[in-house]
Amino acid sequence: MEFSNQQNQSLAMQQSVRFTISGKEKNMVAAFFLSLILGPLGLFYSTTVGGIVMTVIGGLVLLASKLTESPFLLKWGLILVWVVSMIWSYNTAKKTIKNAEKRLMFRNAESLLYKILIFILAFAITIPLIVILVYIIKQGVTQVNWHFLTHVPAPVGETGGGILNALVGSFLMVIMAAIVSIPIGMAAGIYLSENAKTKLAHYAGLCVDILQGVPSIVVGIVIYFWIVKPVGTFSAVSGSVALAIMMLPIVIRSTEQTLKMLPDSLKEAALSLGVPYHRVMLKVIVPCGFSGILSGIMLSIARVVGETAPLIFTAFGNPYLSGAVMKPMESLPHLIFTYATSPYDEWHNLAWGASFILLVFVLTLNIITKVITRKWKVQL
Repeated sequence: MEFSNQQNQSLAMQQSVRFTISGKEKNMVAAFFLSLILGPLGLFYSTTVGGIVMTVIGGLVLLASKLTESPFLLKWGLILVWVVSMIWSYNTAKKTIKNAEKRLMFRNAESLLYKILIFILAFAITIPLIVILVYIIKQGVTQVNWHFLTHVPAPVGETGGGILNALVGSFLMVIMAAIVSIPIGMAAGIYLSENAKTKLAHYAGLCVDILQGVPSIVVGIVIYFWIVKPVGTFSAVSGSVALAIMMLPIVIRSTEQTLKMLPDSLKEAALSLGVPYHRVMLKVIVPCGFSGILSGIMLSIARVVGETAPLIFTAFGNPYLSGAVMKPMESLPHLIFTYATSPYDEWHNLAWGASFILLVFVLTLNIITKVITRKWKVQL
């Protein structure tokens, strides 16, 4: 009994020692809080060299902000100096801990702290999206009704009206753009995936990447000089061409990357059976990569359906319901831009309602894309 009691007492003493904070740990906490309060000056408590370095850097930040008269540089420069000083002080003080168990305990605490920080930052990314969604839904959902969706805008000074002309115009232009861009984009993506080592594929892929980075307003200006000015009138066709050019890079890259994921054995098995190359690609390879290709198509449509800049220079807009593709035609983004910048409250309400409809459409496309990707996931 006495022996067992002595064992229990020794275990209790070990556990109590394991979680006690010695002078070194107290010094580490003190160094951290001194740097938190005094910044680079508090860093002198743990390391003289670090204190000198960060103090000099802080002085340079103050000097640079005074010369440039930039409050932004002063604010964020000092915040950066403070954060670096705290991290430096903490790491320097932590090196004084020699006990393995206590070092492990502090490492676990640091790991937990970083996990919490990562979770907070990951959640912070969604905050702007949530704020935008809530604000648009709050402002726009009250404007949407059957009359809003089935009537054209009312004249200035009259209440009511809707966005039917913009809905029809956006639908026609996106459909025409998809008819042009999807076959060309899929063909280009198939070529890039099948001939990745050729010079033509290398330069074509480079052009695709450059085209994807071209601003939408530049595309609109180019189409204006290529189509609108020679023809002499704005039209839905010119707007659809601009949207098709913007859709191409997404369709091409999604097709290329999807087909590259497929194993070569699929194509080799079909070719070994005597199937022609074009039938192998159309009947075997493309259907196997249907999920990725369709996802790219849906994302490209979601990308261009909200573009305003190219349509200002091409389709221009039309306050009436029109199906003439060679004439000016209204679209949802252009209607939102025009009505949101107008001085009339009734038009502002129409702009909020149109923004809500456009938001719902884009979110629906993205959700459908995710569902399709999960349902028909490529099996490798």
